[in-house]
Amino acid sequence: MTEVSASERPAPSLPLREIPGSRVLVPVMGQGTWGMGESRAAFAREVEALRLGVELGMTLIDTAELYAAGGAERVVGEAVRDCRERVFLVTKIWPSNAGRREALAALAGSLGRLRTDYVDAVLLHWPTRSVPLAETLAAFREMQERGLARFTGVSNFNLPWLQAAWQALQPGQHLAFNEVPYGLGDRRAERSVLPWARERGQLLLAYSPLAHGRFRRWAGWDRLEGMARRLGVPPAQLALAWLVRQPAVVAIPKAVQPGHVRQNAEAARLPLEEATLAELEAAFPRPPRELRPQLPPYNLFFGLVLAATRLTAQGARA
Repeated sequence: MTEVSASERPAPSLPLREIPGSRVLVPVMGQGTWGMGESRAAFAREVEALRLGVELGMTLIDTAELYAAGGAERVVGEAVRDCRERVFLVTKIWPSNAGRREALAALAGSLGRLRTDYVDAVLLHWPTRSVPLAETLAAFREMQERGLARFTGVSNFNLPWLQAAWQALQPGQHLAFNEVPYGLGDRRAERSVLPWARERGQLLLAYSPLAHGRFRRWAGWDRLEGMARRLGVPPAQLALAWLVRQPAVVAIPKAVQPGHVRQNAEAARLPLEEATLAELEAAFPRPPRELRPQLPPYNLFFGLVLAATRLTAQGARA
């Protein structure tokens, strides 16, 4: 992504959000890749979907070494091979690779699959006690110093883990992102994680904003559908439009169908009146509980998950 001063910002095709503490701009609507790279038959279609999204202004692409055991990163690498300079690439390191040597090796593998010599942001995919946070964050700083990653961050960190991460930061170090589930149907992040992001200068990457396509099961679905009908837009588009109007939030829905890709991009520009926002808030009230608790902090657990994912991906590529 291009660095520009506030007075030199270009007229965007999508609304932009500045990464706090920098002059780097990213679109409020990006693209997720969970589920991509699992089938050879779908590879070309997934590549074209990401390329269409980039052309429509959704130039932030989120992926991870876990997704299809690197298969999603290969899809992304092919999609951005001739437009890398226009794309803000985010990838994530699995907790079993949270140690210094393991993290550097994992990022090297991701860079190879992404066909690039750097990522714009690298995140720790889940917290773990198997490796001290200070060691992982020191590895992240080394990645930045070596030009392998421009920004760093975390993923699936609730408030206690965010507080621990801040205590482990080196002087001058900052975590620019926290990636968590967030959307109309899951507003737990608003309890503490989103306020923390706003106060500490983070952007929140909102994944699963449409519950992996299961948003019709939301308790407020009927009201959402009725509102969308009145406005003449798809319900999913209305839900995404609400989401990207939350300060410090970037949505990263996944889409493969061209029509869905276009709907996602259009959601970033969909005007919503205050009365509409208030009706959505009432239909989907904030839950009393906090974001999900941490996962078991064991390398064995995370290693088995990654191994199972690799076996699944190998079967899909066979």
